[in-house]
Amino acid sequence: MTNGKYALSARLIHWLMALGFVFMWGCGYAMTTFVEEDSPLEEFLFGLHISVGVTLLALLVLRVAIRLSTRTPPLPTEISAIERTGAYLGHAALYALPALVIAAGWAETDIGGHGVEWFGIAMPKVLPTVEGASGEFYEELTADLHMWLAYTMLGVAAVHVAAVGKHRWIDRHDILGRMTIGRR
Repeated sequence: MTNGKYALSARLIHWLMALGFVFMWGCGYAMTTFVEEDSPLEEFLFGLHISVGVTLLALLVLRVAIRLSTRTPPLPTEISAIERTGAYLGHAALYALPALVIAAGWAETDIGGHGVEWFGIAMPKVLPTVEGASGEFYEELTADLHMWLAYTMLGVAAVHVAAVGKHRWIDRHDILGRMTIGRR
């Protein structure tokens, strides 16, 4: 931390992950809503979605390591106890939910027998492929879990952005400045 900001590495990873998850929500929604099932475009988007997900998992592990090894800038003293608690819980959710979303997506892919690849490189198989009606059930269950966890994370991220906006433009606390890249 320097000058009331998070470490530069934490700030860079924060924004990379934010962009990555915006892409993932859009890609996931497009794949399941607009793209013909089993089409070449769906297969391409599915592979890209998985590859970006693996990248986000690596960034999440790095982000946790950086978070544990660096100090965070203090919140402004004017922030109420309930807002501090909300910030703490929101940030905890924004660490836990990505891990859960990615784990559910990985499980869905493994159980369905598709195999997780990172831009063409096979990743370790974590769960066995499940054949038959049981496999279809568990693949659908993990797909639903992946989707609802992703929507939950999107909701938490929206509240996070709204809270930053509230602090910046209503309360006049420079919370956003703690996570910006350039000089202020």
